[in-house]
Amino acid sequence: MDDNVFDELFGETVRINTEGVLVTAADSNSVSEGLPFTEETVQRLLTSEPMASPGACILARAWQYRDQILAR
Repeated sequence: MDDNVFDELFGETVRINTEGVLVTAADSNSVSEGLPFTEETVQRLLTSEPMASPGACILARAWQYRDQILAR
């Protein structure tokens, strides 16, 4: 499915639910765009955004081993 079609159909569907608020890039209006996998974003998520400890652990480990993960 083309990302523009997805955004048009589902763009506002999941921004807020019982688990919390969807975090997006500061300059993004698109749900499907996601977040850049950068040190700045990872640090922001780990220090400034509410996140359950399992998700924070997985994100921290993904950043720690990013070279191996992205090399595949």
